[in-house]
Amino acid sequence: MSEGRDLSFLEKAIRLIPGYKGYKGKEERRDNDALFRSMLAERIERLNGLVNNSLSGLKGPAALKTAGGFDRLTKKLEKVADKVRFAARGYRGWFDMHKVREEELDKLYQFDVALVEDVEKLEDDFAAVTDAVAGGGDVAAALETAIASLDAFSTRMDGRSQLVVDLDNNTPTD
Repeated sequence: MSEGRDLSFLEKAIRLIPGYKGYKGKEERRDNDALFRSMLAERIERLNGLVNNSLSGLKGPAALKTAGGFDRLTKKLEKVADKVRFAARGYRGWFDMHKVREEELDKLYQFDVALVEDVEKLEDDFAAVTDAVAGGGDVAAALETAIASLDAFSTRMDGRSQLVVDLDNNTPTD
């Protein structure tokens, strides 16, 4: 008992189980990682609405000329959103042989900040496609820029997976 009251299970666990408090912190980080990836995936999926609105704004030969670019962009967009949503988690379970340490999680957080900045660039590039359609600009060039940005983001996501899954640099801990 503490301070004349019964301790809750959580308070007891924190006091009695060595490392339990750190474990709870890691579990919260795991949940936050899943929320973060979900938020990123939703932002990427919203770009699909911009693509569809832009395509519907094209008429005649311009629509036929750029339809293939819009199709490529849409397919890549769906793949990238899935890659983000189903990426490896930033923390392994309590009983896994290989664990991700706090320093590695901090590196992952730094990496994730860069991903948010990349999504902001994607949003700008997709807005440029919409602007090109609305203003009669070079839609094909705007599409190629958006596709290139999406490819770069996809490559960066592959790097995130490597950061999380790289067991060569992550030896078992006791």
